[in-house]
Amino acid sequence: MTPRFYVFGAVLTMLCLGMGCSPTRHLAEKERLLWKIDLEGVDQTNKSEIVPLYQQTPNRKVLGYPLYLNLYYLGKRFYNPEKIREKIAEINNEYNLKLQKAGSDSVEVDRLIEKKERKLAKKQVKLEDGNWLMRTVGEPPAIFDSLKLVHTEEQIKIYLNAEGFFRSTVTSSTETKKKKVFATITIQEDKPYIISQHTYELADTALLKLLKAPENPSLIQVNKRYDESVITMERARIEQLLKNSGFYDFRQQFVTFTADTSYTDYTVRLKTLVANPTDTSLHKIYSLRNVYFYSDAGLNRFGLTRDTVTLGDVHYLAYNQRVKPRILNRKIILRPGQTYSATRTLNNQRILSNMDMFKFTTISYTKVADSVALDNPRFGLLDAQINTFPLPRYQETTEIGGTFTEGIPGPYASIRFRVRNIFGGAEIFDIGGRAGYEGQYQAGEARAGRRTEIGADMGVTFPQILIPFRTNDILIRYNPRTRFGVGYTYVDRNEYTRTNLDFTYDYIWQRLNIHQFIFSPIDINIISTPRISQSFQQELDRLASLGNPLRQSFNNAFVSSINFTSLYNTANYNQTNDAKLVRIFLESGGFLGQYLAEAFNNLASYKFAKASLDYRRYHPVGLTSMFVYRANGGVAKPIGGSLVLPYDKHFFAGGSSSVRAWLPRRLGPGSSARINRETGEYIHSFEQPGEILLELNSELRFRMFRFGNTNVNGALFLDAGNIWLFEEGQQDTNSSEIIYQPGGEFAFDRFYKELAVGTGFGVRLDFTFAILRFDIATKVYDPARPEGNRYILTTFEPGKLFSTNSQTTFNLGIGYPF
Repeated sequence: MTPRFYVFGAVLTMLCLGMGCSPTRHLAEKERLLWKIDLEGVDQTNKSEIVPLYQQTPNRKVLGYPLYLNLYYLGKRFYNPEKIREKIAEINNEYNLKLQKAGSDSVEVDRLIEKKERKLAKKQVKLEDGNWLMRTVGEPPAIFDSLKLVHTEEQIKIYLNAEGFFRSTVTSSTETKKKKVFATITIQEDKPYIISQHTYELADTALLKLLKAPENPSLIQVNKRYDESVITMERARIEQLLKNSGFYDFRQQFVTFTADTSYTDYTVRLKTLVANPTDTSLHKIYSLRNVYFYSDAGLNRFGLTRDTVTLGDVHYLAYNQRVKPRILNRKIILRPGQTYSATRTLNNQRILSNMDMFKFTTISYTKVADSVALDNPRFGLLDAQINTFPLPRYQETTEIGGTFTEGIPGPYASIRFRVRNIFGGAEIFDIGGRAGYEGQYQAGEARAGRRTEIGADMGVTFPQILIPFRTNDILIRYNPRTRFGVGYTYVDRNEYTRTNLDFTYDYIWQRLNIHQFIFSPIDINIISTPRISQSFQQELDRLASLGNPLRQSFNNAFVSSINFTSLYNTANYNQTNDAKLVRIFLESGGFLGQYLAEAFNNLASYKFAKASLDYRRYHPVGLTSMFVYRANGGVAKPIGGSLVLPYDKHFFAGGSSSVRAWLPRRLGPGSSARINRETGEYIHSFEQPGEILLELNSELRFRMFRFGNTNVNGALFLDAGNIWLFEEGQQDTNSSEIIYQPGGEFAFDRFYKELAVGTGFGVRLDFTFAILRFDIATKVYDPARPEGNRYILTTFEPGKLFSTNSQTTFNLGIGYPF
């Protein structure tokens, strides 16, 4: 038996010991364990918003059993508070002696005191909250508190009132069985109150006209249910509307609401009131007088004054104008004479931050003192100060990690070096290198090989669109950039050695921070395959004899394309918010290459078209869970007389970010398969390129426990997908060793029957700065098998979980799969 089985058995035995006892065994005589809370009567409100209002919740359960509570009790078996107190006393005595020896050495005394307090703090936490298993993995028992149940009723009633259910009632009852309390909260919602009328009351006619303008509709709508969350959003909308209309001093506190329910049953007459400032009868509209840009704010050089350059009515001040003012002037959308706008201010701050030139960017305003002397007391003047401070000119980033593919661990490393403002025009120069080694299933052999990849790239990004005519004034709000990049990649596998020299010319712009566009009018790759193993060459020749043009994908080639990417992404870095991601990619290749390739000897060129769509949705479920799903599809087809796609332009399925129960790039195409004629085993010995891709993934992510500063999360997932070909080549039926099963061609009447399905469980270590992911997946539905025998989950054997099992795969990755 291998050591991992001993470890697994020991952990399982400890858990069984911990769970073997009753969860109520450790309770005191009068203590009761809150076991379950049932919520009844919720028909019109949102149940998921009521549950977080519980002032006390039962211990979490796994398959109906309080696993975390029993882990707490398991940790308590090893918890000895007396020993901890003794250790605290030892630390006090030890450091008291050291402090006496330190005498009047203040530096040493401070160091000892700091070290003593740090050690005592750790022991105090352990004394008060228990050992590591009790604090981070386990949960202390939820001792039932009747007062907290009363507070829960009160909080739910407040919530129902806010939702417009003014005549609702909330009651609770409990039942105790064997020291377990089963609580029931019963809600009688009654009918909600409906807004029958909405009016405004304010003395300032200019504000009233603005609020009632058709282009500024209120969020409060007549004949809709009264909802305080809508009222809160309406207050924020009014503030934003007025701040964008020049009312610099306006605040939400000026806006109040009154609700009158005395007219008709279940109706509300709502009134919006806007108060005047305390010092005047009018809310003042402000415009900009001067705009000052400080590129080194916070820096103070004694005896020196900043150099001032005025360009486009904006004053640029700096001790040293490192970034050319004419470049900065294209990034400033605040101009003298403009009416103050909060949104314009935020947009300009975002534009400057996206340049990656400044450590911070703040925009502040100063009221001009003599603006009160203007003829019209309605108006005032502001001076805008844009304060920035430069980031370090040089930045280096190093990344070291590892993969686990085909049962082989592989290290990888990368290093990047960035130079900011390299030509004085806010340009960014990047250069980097990377190297990695990983396992790779060998073509034609049922064993893992190796794959080595070494690469380098460099590029320059300009903070504008570089074209002959001026468009930057139009695109300024969209953070326009132009990037030139060149890279080299060397890949060495058992089957072949392949190199790729690429050059890209990209235009990049974005709408806010959630929608980015990339247009690449030039994308050139010079591909060379200097080595192909004899066995792999024989396989390619055999496929070519059957009409499969895959061999041409490994010719030395000149691949050019024009492509466009639209990426809409509202998800945060840790993917914890309600969000969506939509990625659209369009590519047309070969029309430039057919002319340029003539300048190179023995280089093939390709004409092709490719399109893909990736849609992802992130739904929070409660406070610590997230349901995520994805639909990913695409088509790629040779056109204009070309017979085959460049190998890198194909679609592949299977692997840690695809259908995880299949080996990387080994799924499909369709229901085709290679079967060992002698053993009947399905052979997955070669990557399967496809021209049509369809993937559907879903994943429930949930919090498990915390290990120090690291969150340990779990995931249950279900994947489906496959690839297909537009036309399937002829199959070899004369092989004495392999049966070639057709079915790779896409057909509308059967493609849905050829979606492979896999399921599994994953563990994710969230280090905040990175996610380390472990997934184990098993096949549920295998389209390569005969119809009627494709459901194979029943053949799963837990005893072979750690063996070489084609039904079950392990995946190790960095970051979430999607």
